[in-house]
Amino acid sequence: MGGAGGGGAYAVAEEEVRSMIGLFAQMGKSRKDPESRMDTATFQSRLTAMPVRAQYTLQQALAGLAAQAPSEAPDKPMLLKLAEHVAIRFALDSYERGELRVNAVKQLLDRMNSEIEALRKILGAQEEAMASAGVSVQSYTELLDQEFWQQVPEENKKEVLTSDEAWCVPPRNVRGFLEEMLRRGELKTVNEILTKYAACIALEAPEARRTTAIGLSDLAEFYGSGDGSALIDVIQRLGKQLAVESVGDLQTLIGAAFVRMSQEAGAKKFYPAMQQALASLDSVEAVRPGTTTAIRQRIATEERLPEFIEDTLRTGQIPDGLLDILALVPKATLQYVTNRFSNCGFREDCELLGQVVHGLGEEAVQRLIETLQSAPANEATEVIGLLSQLSPEAVERILPARLAQWPRTSHDRAVRQLSATPAEQRGGLLAMLYDSLDPLIRPLALDEMGMSLRTECIDKVVELTQDETTPGFTRIKAIEAVGRLRASAASAALQHILDAKQVWRWSYPSELRIAAAQALQKIEPALAMEKISASGLDRKELVMEPMDPEPNAPVTRQRRYARLKLSRPVVAVTTNLRDNIRLTIPELNMSGGIGAAGRHLAPGSLLTLKISHGVRNIRAQAIVRGARPQAMAFEFVDMDLDERSRLRKLLLELGGLPLPSNVGNRSRRQSRVAMMK
Repeated sequence: MGGAGGGGAYAVAEEEVRSMIGLFAQMGKSRKDPESRMDTATFQSRLTAMPVRAQYTLQQALAGLAAQAPSEAPDKPMLLKLAEHVAIRFALDSYERGELRVNAVKQLLDRMNSEIEALRKILGAQEEAMASAGVSVQSYTELLDQEFWQQVPEENKKEVLTSDEAWCVPPRNVRGFLEEMLRRGELKTVNEILTKYAACIALEAPEARRTTAIGLSDLAEFYGSGDGSALIDVIQRLGKQLAVESVGDLQTLIGAAFVRMSQEAGAKKFYPAMQQALASLDSVEAVRPGTTTAIRQRIATEERLPEFIEDTLRTGQIPDGLLDILALVPKATLQYVTNRFSNCGFREDCELLGQVVHGLGEEAVQRLIETLQSAPANEATEVIGLLSQLSPEAVERILPARLAQWPRTSHDRAVRQLSATPAEQRGGLLAMLYDSLDPLIRPLALDEMGMSLRTECIDKVVELTQDETTPGFTRIKAIEAVGRLRASAASAALQHILDAKQVWRWSYPSELRIAAAQALQKIEPALAMEKISASGLDRKELVMEPMDPEPNAPVTRQRRYARLKLSRPVVAVTTNLRDNIRLTIPELNMSGGIGAAGRHLAPGSLLTLKISHGVRNIRAQAIVRGARPQAMAFEFVDMDLDERSRLRKLLLELGGLPLPSNVGNRSRRQSRVAMMK
């Protein structure tokens, strides 16, 4: 491959071209050094003495240089550019005649560059100035190689890039060709080139493998385009070579290319390609134990789990291949999904997370069961929602006994977790668990039972409605539940509460009678109108009625009462804390409210509130539901019925019109505090 002579009428030898470039160097030196001056006549006679074939190469170079002259600024001396064009022209002619393979082009240009270097030192000061300023300068051989590639015909470029010599083409040149093919929409050609280039990683020559590994890292973004098939292919090839590579520095380079491709797969969410990467690492580890630890850390699959799961929630579906990835890191996946479920406010997200855990297999479900069975209360409560979707029978079996060991805050958390499960599991579980719950949490469970619209709850709520020993606030919640469930079995009990008298007064407190009238309106509207007309109740007191749940609502917890913005805020203070706080409440209803507080309280905290209104105060117990800067949402869990009557009068006086609310318009991505439930 040293010469290129004898291939045709104008085949020129390499030494003749190098001699010509040397003559240019002498000419350049004569311009700088008067003592070695070479006049024009001497220069022309030396050129004329060269073989005709060498002169022909010079003419081609001059023609190419002249063609560029109108469009290019003179960034370097003309004599230097001429020398470079001569070298490129010679390499191109030799390649086109088949006398020079592409893998020898760089070596040839490197030899030519040694001759051009003398001329460059004489004429070129620009590169030295850049180097002294600390600016990186591309090697001259690479520049020549790049210019050579630009002049290769397109069909020849494609032929080289789809051959075993593809690795010889610098990544910069491969990139340019691929970009052009993509612009034209020639995806088949792009895929063919990427596949062939990747195959060079297994070539016998170490230099070929070294160059390919470096090039693959530079071209990773192209492998990450399209349908991902090229990415799967290159990861598989790199993994196989990594398992058998014996050269130390090549192991490092191939490992770096493997990491780069795996990271590209993660960034593009190509889960089958990520699965291939992890499978390949398992294969490498089997052959060479202990060699994949660093690579696994750099791929960082576990660290990207939140990104993958959040992306799944954004799209609303589990992408192909993701479950296979998550199954390889089940412990980390289960931990993140459990925590994420606890903060979900939308049923679609909760159900999707349940599908993710189901996809991890029976072992993951068993781990949740073990957590509920034996973990501390604050940890065990967080798996209730997920497990209720996947194994409600396990929750039914384990939870009653565990509730007996837990504090009230954990009972509250358990009910909140169950509110995020589908109604078909939620209703029956809450009815079964009711007697095991703390008395202050039972009203919340009754709300959830009514909002579930499940018939499995009817027997329990009717029983509580009829039972004269049921505490007043709890009994009101049971009555509201029978109304939402349209439980006709409670009709007689509701009529009795509404009608019963003791000589000169009604037998039951007005709040129980109002609740009974509102529930009867939902169960037997015609009968309710008749009973209400004779009840002595003020019709405006019936306006603030419990809301029915909207079927197929996206949120996990719907409002129990319409929101009311008060015409002026009311003030409340806590009376049960070591350092009591003051709340300014601008929004309030029969179920809870939101107030501005001076400090943060953790969700689940129990508050004893004293709400100031006129000359009398309203006392109630409430649980903190959520907090954001300067605001705290709370939900009532107990209240004397006389106090509740005063709350109703306050709302009728200050409440105005209910604020409109449409759960269907609540954004799944909006960060918000659960305000009034």
